[in-house]
Amino acid sequence: MLTSLFGDLGPFNEPPGRGRRWGADTPPADFAATAILESSATEVNDRGQMVDKHTRDLFVVGSPAQAIRQHLAETRADLQTASRQITLFDPGRMWAAGVVKALSDASGQPVERLHLRRQNTLATIALIERTALPRRLEEPLKIYHTDVREAGSEAQAIPIALMESSHLTVVIVAPMSVAALDDIATRLHAAALGQLWRCPHLLFMLSTPMAAHASRIRALPWPGRLHVAVSTEPMTSASNVWNAILHTWNEVKALPSWDEMALAAADGERTYPIRVADLGGPSAAAVAPEEHRASDAAAAPAPQKGDAPLGGLDGGRLYRALNQLMQLEGMLGCCAVDATTGLVLQAERAADAPDLPLELAAATHTEVLRAHRRQAGSLGTTDRVEEIIVTQGPRHQVLRTLSAQPQVFLLAVLDKQRTNLALARFKIMEAEKSLG
Repeated sequence: MLTSLFGDLGPFNEPPGRGRRWGADTPPADFAATAILESSATEVNDRGQMVDKHTRDLFVVGSPAQAIRQHLAETRADLQTASRQITLFDPGRMWAAGVVKALSDASGQPVERLHLRRQNTLATIALIERTALPRRLEEPLKIYHTDVREAGSEAQAIPIALMESSHLTVVIVAPMSVAALDDIATRLHAAALGQLWRCPHLLFMLSTPMAAHASRIRALPWPGRLHVAVSTEPMTSASNVWNAILHTWNEVKALPSWDEMALAAADGERTYPIRVADLGGPSAAAVAPEEHRASDAAAAPAPQKGDAPLGGLDGGRLYRALNQLMQLEGMLGCCAVDATTGLVLQAERAADAPDLPLELAAATHTEVLRAHRRQAGSLGTTDRVEEIIVTQGPRHQVLRTLSAQPQVFLLAVLDKQRTNLALARFKIMEAEKSLG
């Protein structure tokens, strides 16, 4: 029996059916993997060398992705439930390693490293890092990151092998070419349609320069069981990136797993809509489930911003309405919000307020609107709540519900010193009517 970083490996030729779990597919005949434990303590070995007890080597013959699949299947009891694991995929190599290190430093937990090496040449294929994040009243989170060192499709499949068994996969999209983004999205789409995929939640975290390309991700016909979100983050530090990831995790951790969604679909219940946001944090907008899309959707050209319907609204009209509101003097930012979930459907920010937290304001005003509706119900009033105005410090915040879409509202944040509030309310009312 040989020991690996995350558990033990059994004999290579042992057939399925004897306690082994290889997933949906049997490993190919030309595949083999051997793990070697380098050290059991941080000390000087018998050759006088310092060794790190948290670093291991996995020597691979054949498919490295299949080696990881077998490795996880044999050593993780929770593999089939896919819980408490977050996998970071950072093709630009900018933030994921820093996030893992920052979490390790903050929690005091070690960073465990597994080097995948070619058995014949000892060349490094990839480095897999893992740390655990203890959480009060909850089980620890396991955070994985793969740094692929070798070119070729076999090596690029290693991160996907980890994503398949995760509860949340986060794709960190640093500035890159549109072709590179399309390639990443296409590979993940193909993986999500495969038999081995079990990850129910997928987050594309776009850096600010890549925000305009969110529609390219939306254009892909993702599986109906997969909850997909796209957010835009400034990515100024590892802690900033992690806080955005943790926010998403707290949103999805209690949602049904991949298998639970399969049972719901078999019973005729509605599966997740695909959720996509063009701008801002955890924002999202519903896109039709897979079964309602045209079969040739993958071949269709990527829509431009404002083309797709958002939350039942016409995307083009919503885009124009928000842009007209942005012409108001003192307008810092405005957005359309799903009042059911608090998620931003589409947003615009002024050039001098790029970091305006519209997502947080949207979530807060969603709760305010719910409170007013509950109060109206308790008073026996059936009239809709039309408008809520909050003035705080140097800002006005104006919420206006849509008469044609009661579960959607417009939210505008204005500079109190530069805004004519009466004119702003009139323009917001006009925008609301134009969306009817």
